Amino acid sequence: MSGEAAFAAGYVLVLLAGVVALEIWGRQNTSAWASRVFAGYRRAVPDAPRPADQTDWPHSEVHRFHAVIALSVAAIALVLVAAALVRNHGPIEIAVLGAVALPHGMLLARRAPRLLRRPAPPPG
Repeated sequence: MSGEAAFAAGYVLVLLAGVVALEIWGRQNTSAWASRVFAGYRRAVPDAPRPADQTDWPHSEVHRFHAVIALSVAAIALVLVAAALVRNHGPIEIAVLGAVALPHGMLLARRAPRLLRRPAPPPG
């Protein structure tokens, strides 16, 4: 296996870790008042602001934003694998690069149609 193909496979795995981190980060609660930082303040002050509703903008768009960024990174990873396969097309390189590209392809196949079908909430 060539060093270039090994480097590309390793880089695609690092991109996969980034995609997973973006997916997890996009599921976090975005309201500052619901966080642990202001938990003591909410207990001490009787008229503390209510936590933001997850349907309010921009909180309603956070998951969609992170999903689009994660899908973009996955698409970039697939382009990188395709370029590596053009240059290195031995049987071992094909197997390794195909194996590291598989999770990105599955993510794109599952998440992209779901993201495109979901209507964007109206602004305001």
